[in-house]
Amino acid sequence: MTQSNDISRRQFIRMTAAASALLVGGVGYGLAKQQQMTRVTETQMLLGSVANLTLISHQPEKARQAIAAAFGKMSALEDVFSRFRPNSQLSQLNAKGHLQDAHPAFVDVMAKAIHYGDLSSGAFDVSVEPVLRLYRQGSQSGTMPSDDQIAAAQQTVDYRQISLAPDSISLSKPGMAITLDGIAKGYIIDAGAAVLRDHGFEHILVELGGDLQAYGDADQRPWHVRIERPRSSSSAPIMTSLENRAMATSGDYQNAFTPDLRLHHIIDPTSGISPGELASATVIAPTACDADALSTTMLVMGTQADLALIEQLPTAEALLITKAGQAYTSANFPAST
Repeated sequence: MTQSNDISRRQFIRMTAAASALLVGGVGYGLAKQQQMTRVTETQMLLGSVANLTLISHQPEKARQAIAAAFGKMSALEDVFSRFRPNSQLSQLNAKGHLQDAHPAFVDVMAKAIHYGDLSSGAFDVSVEPVLRLYRQGSQSGTMPSDDQIAAAQQTVDYRQISLAPDSISLSKPGMAITLDGIAKGYIIDAGAAVLRDHGFEHILVELGGDLQAYGDADQRPWHVRIERPRSSSSAPIMTSLENRAMATSGDYQNAFTPDLRLHHIIDPTSGISPGELASATVIAPTACDADALSTTMLVMGTQADLALIEQLPTAEALLITKAGQAYTSANFPAST
């Protein structure tokens, strides 16, 4: 529990320092005055990050009740997906290599993870956890793992060795383990937004650790989002907007293992090290789960492959920023500098 709380505080500091790379605009005065709408926002810690749920409504008490229900749903999913909780279903699967009576959401997330593994030819691979574990341990001890240790851990990495049944999950290789850091946050955001919509709300913003899902509008306009450029405080931010869309950003600055950001929490499964071209990848997609998985994928694949992939996905757009600060966007990314 102490370890989880420490991580939460560090994540909160990073997010409030804008390391999550975005700021979101709220409800405007015009809509509030015209319809006597109220902005209701509540905040909790989830998955070691700050979660902000916002509703714009003329029924603030009903809005607070809906937000409480949404946080309840999101917290229940954290009990399934968290790698920090020894009794979570993820931790049980990693400890035993097999999980009976798997939560339907766990099976669903794993099916989506396998889909993105196939879509990216393995660039997105949730079974990279044994390699990540070595780097986390090395970061804490001050001694990075050797090439031989990384190569040995890579032998357990292959998402195609994950077997799914309606109520069970199995890992075929001894020593395999799963990380959901590149997909579960988005899934939980979607689940929270679904609860709010089920309660009848239309103007919704669900944000967790910098990733978000937006429905409806603010002041009869889309929700406005500012994307900061990594390591470039003097450059103008990139502005975009969301309406009934989700956005997620993956960056080398978010959970670094080395001060120079050369090694961080996103690992190329093929090389066993962090990809070297991009500083960040931002994806807009219909769901936060899709945006989360795709932003992770694109940080691994690199600019050329990313833009080729995104053109095959008509409902997704991408913004890519290299370590040198060059920005690239897909054809229809809604951005203005």
